[in-house]
Amino acid sequence: MKIIGLKIEKDRFSATVIEKGLRQTELKETVSRTFATDAELVDILRETARDWSGTRIVASIPGCRFSQRLVHFPFADRKRIEKALPFEVEDNIPFPLEDIELEPLVLDKPGKDGDKQKEIPVLGMIIPKAMLRQNLDLLASAEIDPQVIVPSYIGLYFVSKMISVEGTALLIDGNDLCLKSGPIVKACRSYAGLQTTAGVRHTLKALETEFREPIEKAYLLSENAGIGAELADLGIAVERLSPDFHGKKADDPVSLGLALCEQTNFRKNEFAYRLADIGARKRRNALIIAGAVAAILALANIGTKSYLTESRYKTLDREIKEIYHQALPDAKLVGDPVDQLRRRLGDAKKKYGVIGSGTSALDIMKTVTEGIPKDVRVSFQEFLLEGDRLKLQGEASSFESLDKMKSELQKAPSFADVQVLDTRMGVDNKVKFRFDIKLRQTM
Repeated sequence: MKIIGLKIEKDRFSATVIEKGLRQTELKETVSRTFATDAELVDILRETARDWSGTRIVASIPGCRFSQRLVHFPFADRKRIEKALPFEVEDNIPFPLEDIELEPLVLDKPGKDGDKQKEIPVLGMIIPKAMLRQNLDLLASAEIDPQVIVPSYIGLYFVSKMISVEGTALLIDGNDLCLKSGPIVKACRSYAGLQTTAGVRHTLKALETEFREPIEKAYLLSENAGIGAELADLGIAVERLSPDFHGKKADDPVSLGLALCEQTNFRKNEFAYRLADIGARKRRNALIIAGAVAAILALANIGTKSYLTESRYKTLDREIKEIYHQALPDAKLVGDPVDQLRRRLGDAKKKYGVIGSGTSALDIMKTVTEGIPKDVRVSFQEFLLEGDRLKLQGEASSFESLDKMKSELQKAPSFADVQVLDTRMGVDNKVKFRFDIKLRQTM
């Protein structure tokens, strides 16, 4: 069976063809072309895909368009993870669950010395349905209907399995990167922005902070002099690497990894893959059969439907009451337990503000730090978080610096309003100030 790994970036697309047999998988060829507009991309894809009939196509969307959350579960069963994942990430994402598609990537379990020996790290990947639909429409205009859709960094994840590293190393291809410690893949993500090297620097620091391990080396799977120089400036050894796949070098490693992808797919639910050549007759016959089966089932179940429904409601009611008593063992149940839980949750959110929704004080401090212009010298003497209000007190070098700080902090999506309450010149020629910042409920 032939499998196509299709990677589409900002101005280039690459496709790697592999042939999977019973005994081995062989790398056949790689195609790579540049384009300037979507219309040009569609024409190139339509021409290239003429020989792809009957193949399995694994297409990617740039990883920077996905959100992600790293969670841990005490089990590795994928079906259980898929059921539990929405509840783990619901309070930590800025989208309603009905507006997104959520897919897990089960990462490597830490070794015996890991901090979470009994837990499996799972990367919850999130994309808005509108963005997924837009990508599928673009491919459909080129007469391409991929069986699989994944983030581009998934290709790098599968390629990283072929590469041995010592210590903690970063694998980079384009805007995708993968963190690997020995044989264990710890993280996959993409960065975005006009200042590409700055994005790498910030992402690198975030990974080192999150996993508490210094990154010792970086492997570039594609040529990128800017990133190489930036990493070398940070004291990280950089090496150009071209992975070997059964004796052949992959011209585009990420598209090769996409072709090898087997465990992740965003084509599900309303976006599930359907064969494009199903004829009208088959559809009509299927509808007739389905209608007949539905009528038979309806007649067969009409006598027991009421009893089964009532039984299910009673069981559900008992389970809800058990959950209520587990969550609030000292509370007296009066009326609807669901309404009471909602009221308790609302009271907690009012009392604790954004902290009650899962945002930490460190997240807020990070937002403040990132919002201060680099040319502004400032020191803080007070950081007070009360509900949805943040109060800052400190010293700045000038009144102009305060104006810059307020202007930049006001742009932060986490802050609803930024007010300067008091400014005065101190005896040391520094401007003393107080800020009052209103936080948004969801950060």
